[in-house]
Amino acid sequence: MSRVLRLAAVAALGLGATFLPSAAHAATVTPSAVINHSCGLNVSAHQGYLDSPVTKRSVHIGSAVVELRVGVMPSQVLEWARIRQAKVGDTVWLDWSDDGRRNWHVCGPNKVRTGHDALTRANNPVSGRSMRACGHHAGVTKCTKWY
Repeated sequence: MSRVLRLAAVAALGLGATFLPSAAHAATVTPSAVINHSCGLNVSAHQGYLDSPVTKRSVHIGSAVVELRVGVMPSQVLEWARIRQAKVGDTVWLDWSDDGRRNWHVCGPNKVRTGHDALTRANNPVSGRSMRACGHHAGVTKCTKWY
């Protein structure tokens, strides 16, 4: 798919130009295989976890850090994306795939509205599901490695 068609598809999906990656990152994070904007299980990442949630993957974008987080509840495991040390207007989203990362859903993007952090909704990491966290800060978009 040409870059122009990908940009048109992304705009049609509602991501808008402010969430597109820089040219240096286009090959790794351009959502050319986006299925839809679904958070899957779609639960709040603010839950009563058995232990403190942990970061499974992270990537730095300047002063900001994008993280794929996981927390264990009595009945299930949840994963979500977080951006921290960010600025108001920066964004974070969670990509998740059930077909070997050929196609994926995009949960978000969520903006930092106040303070320096933002979270996405959480999804459950069922067998065969891959997830990664992505963020946009200081004009740059990056994603963690798939987990």
